Parts: sequence; structure tokens; C-alpha cells
Amino acid sequence: MRCGITVIEVLVALVIGLLALGLFVMLLARHRENALRVQCKNNLKLIGDAFQQYHDSGGNLAHKRLPPSRIADGYATWAVLIAPYLTKENPLQQWSEQESYFAQDEEVRQARFLHYFCPSRPRTDTLSVAGDVNKTNTHQPGALGDYAAVAGDGSTDWASVNANGALVLADGIERKGERIVKWHSVTSLDKLKRGEAYTLLLGEKHVPAGQFGDAAVGDGSLYNGAHPASFSRIAGPGFPIAPTVYSPFNKNFGSYHNGICQFLNADTSVRWLTPEVSEFVLGELAKRGD
Repeated sequence: MRCGITVIEVLVALVIGLLALGLFVMLLARHRENALRVQCKNNLKLIGDAFQQYHDSGGNLAHKRLPPSRIADGYATWAVLIAPYLTKENPLQQWSEQESYFAQDEEVRQARFLHYFCPSRPRTDTLSVAGDVNKTNTHQPGALGDYAAVAGDGSTDWASVNANGALVLADGIERKGERIVKWHSVTSLDKLKRGEAYTLLLGEKHVPAGQFGDAAVGDGSLYNGAHPASFSRIAGPGFPIAPTVYSPFNKNFGSYHNGICQFLNADTSVRWLTPEVSEFVLGELAKRGD
């Protein structure tokens, strides 16, 4: 009759236990990533609803407009303009659209919005650390964000009013000194000839790992219209989705999810695309098509 347990049996049991533990850890990590991806998707959908409310607040159809990517260099961006439609009470409601980023109160410039951050991105701070400098070359930090407007496919001047995306620079600028007293957006939902479900408004912007908060790699304040890549990006031929978090900065989109990058469509739906998607297809989705 056998007594006790052999060394071989102990080793087999140990191996099975380790395999079970490894499988459990892998499933737990996958579940966590799925949850973070869903949270990121919900952020984009809420932002999409705010875009729709901003657009519809224009009154009759002839005056409805999407927000511009920014009013002017150094002035408010889309993230400031839609903020009142994202939450009822927030410091950005105190932002003066006539004044530049640097003229705003510090509390207003540094107001963070949870919905502007993807939970998969490992940020240690949520304020810019370099690049948001005033005329005396003094850095004035502002709130960051992980999402950027889709300015087009890059075949036109993506940082100007001639960009072919859904969210572009405002036009009709009238100034009085440092104040902007008149401007208007040039895009609206009825100009999206490919249809709202096939036009990208916003996406996760690529910022190389370890370079967060620096406007030089498109991660200055989301509210400062001085650095286009901090609040808008391009997608198409020559500007593919970044394949890894270590890829060089290329004014492109990219995420910290596993193998996908999430985008907001103009109809408030969210689609995910992989880095392997055709650059031609990506470019077609990035253009408004008018």
C-alpha cells in the first residue's frame, strides 16, 4: 500500500497551481483592460453628447455650428467651448472667450475634467510641464487631456481654417487689441457629406511614453490654442495610428489600450481602429467630405 506523496506529485501539483495562477492573473488583467476601455468609450460618448448640444444650441439650422478646434492661436479650444455642456457647474464656465489662455485665472486654466482623460494612460500629473509659455517665456501650466480633435487627413494645412476635418480653426476673427470680439466656426453637422456615422470628430492622441505634459510632443494644455497638436491631430497617409506607446510623435493618434485606438464619430457613436488599418481608409474617415 502507498504512503505519502512523491516528489514528482508535488512538482506536478505545483506546476498546475502556477499555471492556474498565471491564467487567473491574465484573465484579471484582461478584465481590467476591458473595463478601462469601456470607461474611455463612455468618456468619448459624453463628449460627443456635449458636441451635439453645442451644435444644437445655435438656434435654427442655418446657424448651427460645430465648435472650432480653437478660436485662434493661444485662445480657447474645443475643450473649453463644450465644457458648459459636459457638466453643469465647472470652473471653465468662467473662461472669457475674448481673452487668451494666459489672461485666464489660474484656477480656470488648471481645471481638470475626468472625462478628458483615458483611464488606461498612466499619467502621474494632469498639468502641463513645458511649452505653455507666455510672452516673457514663463511656463503657465494648464490642464491636460488625452483626446484631440480630428483636423483632417493632412493633405491640406491641418492647423488652419483650410483643414479638411470636422473641427478646424475658427474664421472671421475680429480683434480689439488683445481681445477677440468676433469669430465663427466654419463647420457643421450638415457639412459632413460622408454622414455623421462615418466622420471622425475626436480620437485618442498619441503621446510617447515618458513625455507627458510637454507641448513639444503634442501634450501641452488641452485649453491653450497655441500648439495645435495638443488639442488636434491628423490621420491618413503618412499619419497612421501609432503602433506602440514608444513610437515617435507624428501629430498622429494612438492609445494605451491593447492594439486599438478609440475614436468618436459625429453621431456620438464610438469606433475602435487598429494600427494596421489602411492609411487611406483612416484618411477618408478623417475628412468631413464637403
